[in-house]
Formats: sequence, structure tokens, C-alpha cells
Amino acid sequence: MNDIYLDASATTPPHLDVITKLKDIQFECWGNPSSIHKVGVIAREILERSRLSIANKLKASSDELFFTSGATESNYLALKAVSNNLDRGRIVISSVEHPSINLIANQLRNEGWDIKYWPVDSYGIIDLDLLEEVLSPPTKLVSIIWGQSVIGSIQPINLIGMECKKRNILFHTDATQVLPCGLIDWSNLNVDMLSASAHKLQGPKGIGLLMLRKGIQDLLMKNPSYGFKNGSIRSGTESVPLIAGFSTAIDLLNEYIEVKDNQTLFPVNNVSKMTSLLKRKLINNKHLTFIGPDKERLPNNLSFLCHTEAMIPIKGREIVRLLSKHGVYISSGSACSSSSQGPNPILVAINVDKTFQESGLRITIGPWISNDDITSVSNIIFESLKSLELKKQ
Repeated sequence: MNDIYLDASATTPPHLDVITKLKDIQFECWGNPSSIHKVGVIAREILERSRLSIANKLKASSDELFFTSGATESNYLALKAVSNNLDRGRIVISSVEHPSINLIANQLRNEGWDIKYWPVDSYGIIDLDLLEEVLSPPTKLVSIIWGQSVIGSIQPINLIGMECKKRNILFHTDATQVLPCGLIDWSNLNVDMLSASAHKLQGPKGIGLLMLRKGIQDLLMKNPSYGFKNGSIRSGTESVPLIAGFSTAIDLLNEYIEVKDNQTLFPVNNVSKMTSLLKRKLINNKHLTFIGPDKERLPNNLSFLCHTEAMIPIKGREIVRLLSKHGVYISSGSACSSSSQGPNPILVAINVDKTFQESGLRITIGPWISNDDITSVSNIIFESLKSLELKKQ
């Protein structure tokens, strides 16, 4: 049996078209895009052509799109660079954010900002009953993850953005897990700043984007730190091959996500069909308890708690290691924190019983997965869980 990779939320294998583009640009257009001679001019033309292509696909203006090393840096810049240009106040983040947001939030707390966590329900969706409270003065900035990588929860970002706009509050969203599921219509989003990474959608590692509305750019220019000038938000030489590879990965996406006030509607495609098929095969497994929302969730995400038939918890890390021996690769949480011991912070946030907070598993499916893969995986998971049950008797 071939290896089966089911950890698309951690990273994805680069598409062959992306690899070809990287190779071609690396060999033929290796110049510094800031150089004014011919070699540099050619590199700059490819960079700006790639920027324009991505912007057009995302229905944005090319001057709203800035390249970074990835979503982690984009998240950092969105909160840090903007906060540097605002009077101290409150920053609101959800209790199910990516570790990179929590890291910069803690840093900003030490700099005098009040950090408030917006609680979520048992499905990982923010509690809208608290909207008036969390958006009251002195809230200046809100950062809410659009699609949660561990349990798949989708937040009502357009509704949040609309309420922030009414109160002149800046709004950032981390769209890292959403963009691989369909194209984003930036022109239709009530969002001031948006982060994403190429490697989550079969693009190259080391390149991401931060989308900024013109008003945010004007704000940043008051105190232009982090190299915010000449179409860049960070210092250093741009990587033209990575940017061109990112553009190629975006070109592989064809269908748009539909966003309404409190809904995100994803296109139906092979990924969503394979995810539904695997869920049907696993739903009656007595060793698994599915968690996260049924509808408002990423279409490639399955998340569950693992246990014996007698409901004795089985650590997710045990199962990840066992399945890896069988050539099946899944995760026990966010790739940026799954190597850490102890309870999964997302499971803590949704009030999973303490005895099960290390028992989470996540499967995230990519376009390379077939029906045969799904059949093989469901059988291997069943046999693996049964073998672990026997060991615990």
C-alpha cells in the first residue's frame, strides 16, 4: 500500500506545476528584483506579474497584497505593526487562535495592551451573545481565526467585521486553513487584514501573504516600521521563485467561497466528497467521538476523541505513531503545537473533559486523496484502535 497523507492542515505536498515553476524561475530569473539593470528588471516583472495574478484571483487590488515568509509572520505583522500605530487599548482574540496569534498577544500584553479572549461554545464557535461586551471601548483591534485547524470551526467573519466597522475597530482574520478550500473574494469581505500561507495549498514553503486595506496602509505609513515601503511590508530581498510558485498554487484553485453575514459556504469538490465519505465510514466506530460543528466547519476536516469501547481515553499521540508505522499520516493537533506534551489547548477551550484533552485526532484531506485511500484508511484506523484497546485491557 502507498503512503496516505491526511495532514493537509499542517502542510501539503507541492503540486508538480509549482515545482516546475520554482525550478524554471530559479534557473532563469534569479536576479534581485530591486536591481535596476536588466537581470533585476526581469525579476521585478515576474514578481509584479505574480502579485497581480494572485490579486486578480482573490478579487483584490495588487497594492493591497504584501508577501511575507508565511501566515505566522503575517499574523505577527498584522497585530504588531498596527498596534504600534494605535494608542493603547484592548485587543480581542478568540480562545481558539493559532499559537502565533497567542504569542504576539502575550507580547502586546507586556507592552501595555489589554488582551481579551472571546470565548467559544463546545463547537469552537465564538459566543455572539458577548459581541457587545467584547467590542465595547476600549477595543481597538480584533483578530479572529476564520477556520480553526484542529476542530474545523468556521467563524462568522463577515458579521464580526460588519460589527467592528460600525465601531471603527480594526479587524484581522487568519485565513490560512480557509484559502486551500476555495478562492476568497476580498472585495466581498468585511475584513481589514487577512493572513494566508502558500504551503497549505500545495504551494512552496517560506511564502505567505498579508492583505491590507488602503486605510490600514495609511495608518502604517505614520510609523513605517518593518520595512513598509515600495510595495513591501518587510525588509529584505523578495524571493521571486517562491512568489511565482505561490501564484501557480493559487491558479490551481477554481471555485469561490461564498461568504454571507454569518455563513461561509464552500464549493463542493473531490476534497469535500472524500471527507464526507471517510466520516460515513468512521461515524459508527465505537472508539471515536466526533467533535466540532457539523455544518460550520472546514470541508476537509475531521476531528474526534479516541477511547476504548469502555470510554477509557487513548492518547492521540499514540495513535499518530501507530498509524505512521502503517503509512498513514494524521495529526493530534495543530502542527505548531502538536509536538508539545500536555492537553490540547483547543480541546481545553471547548471544555472537553480533562481526561480526554490529550485524546484528540485530526484528519485533513487534500485533493490527492482517492476513494481507495479512504477505504484503506478507515480499515487501518479500525484495526489500529482495536489493537490499542486490547493492550489496555
